[in-house]
Amino acid sequence: STFKSNRDSLLSKRSIDSVNKNQPRIKPLDIFLKGIDRKYLTKKTRYTWGIEPLLPNAEYNFAEGGVINLKGYLGNSGRGRSRSSVRFEPVIRYGINNKHINPYGTLVFSTRSEDSSRRLKRYSLLFSGGKRVSNFNPDDNGSLLGSSIGNLLYGNNFLKTYENYYGSAEYRKRYESGLRLSIAALFEDRIPLNNTTTFTLIRKDSVNITPNYPYEKLTSQFNPHQAFIVNLSVSFQPGQRYIQFPNYKISIGSRYPTMTVDYTKGIKNLAGSDANFDKWRFTVKDEKNLKLAGTLKYKVGVGGFLNRKQVFIQDFLHFNGNRRVRAGEYVNSFQLAPYYAYSNVADFYVIAHGELHLNGLLTNKIPLFRRLNWNIVAGSNAFFVNTNNYYAELFAGLENIFKVFRVDAVVGYTNNNMTSGIRIGAGGLLGGTLKRGNSGRGSSAAF
Repeated sequence: STFKSNRDSLLSKRSIDSVNKNQPRIKPLDIFLKGIDRKYLTKKTRYTWGIEPLLPNAEYNFAEGGVINLKGYLGNSGRGRSRSSVRFEPVIRYGINNKHINPYGTLVFSTRSEDSSRRLKRYSLLFSGGKRVSNFNPDDNGSLLGSSIGNLLYGNNFLKTYENYYGSAEYRKRYESGLRLSIAALFEDRIPLNNTTTFTLIRKDSVNITPNYPYEKLTSQFNPHQAFIVNLSVSFQPGQRYIQFPNYKISIGSRYPTMTVDYTKGIKNLAGSDANFDKWRFTVKDEKNLKLAGTLKYKVGVGGFLNRKQVFIQDFLHFNGNRRVRAGEYVNSFQLAPYYAYSNVADFYVIAHGELHLNGLLTNKIPLFRRLNWNIVAGSNAFFVNTNNYYAELFAGLENIFKVFRVDAVVGYTNNNMTSGIRIGAGGLLGGTLKRGNSGRGSSAAF
């Protein structure tokens, strides 16, 4: 009865009118700094629309020069027990130097059943298409701001991109058992994107600029081509447990790891596709509470190509490298590795990431230092393809610095060569909640 009373009061006409009326006024500068976010409520539906701020989404690279990204959204969602929603996210990207306009959009349909008499049901349909600028490695989630600063200050254009006309569709389903299913299809008409400027704030740094393609693997720019790719991903975490609420339930996880199988196929001649390959991957990841010993996070996997008759550089196996001082994504990247030097089409590879957060196990024993509440973290990242293509690194550092930052000293080893460096990232009480921006394919679809 208390739940029903609270719900009914939120859906009353008086409450709805109050929420609709009491929204901040739109100011001209909002489009540059804060963005615009508006909503309109009815008893059954919630409508939203908005525009993301221009300045935080601005970029600079040597292929496009300055980049303006105008991003918006428009959607509505149900307010009843079955919360179905529709959301459209258009983007217009403009390169000031090469004068290319790249518009694309994503349409998302999703349903989440919250009826206690039914089993948990969540699924989504995503459709995306247009013309965009994509990263050669779609799994690289590096910071666009960091990339832009590196380009301007040092001429370090580590991010390699290309243009493509594309269309994609994806179906995602989550089952109550903990099983997650994703089926996706992508068509790309891939076009080279060459550098058009060498401007840096310090002129001498322009000598660091490299071609806008993975020059470690290619001697020249790739030829235009088409690719039709399908992907099947199945993820399962057994032993899921739930908390039951009056009209819905939520998962509280499991003591078992999450296992994921991915299979990707390039289909030749379909819609003019030139790609012809089959590759697979199996990964296991988890976060274990070791009580007084701290927290262990790990991700291990194997994979390879079953068929590689025609594999383009965009479809190679890429390891997530990092050459900037800002740390790459933890437990998913290699902090000192180059971005494309180890890319390959091998039959088999092994990959492993692991880090142990001691959570005060040692630092709490040091007088005075323990008042800082800084914690030790240590671990390793490694992969092995063959005796000529392997890499391993060890790291140790401190996290929860000012409750936000994490600093690691890293040592890498490959082919009898050792490298070392410092990486700074977000880690700690507040830092762990920060989300990294996605600089990959630029849409919500699987690719």
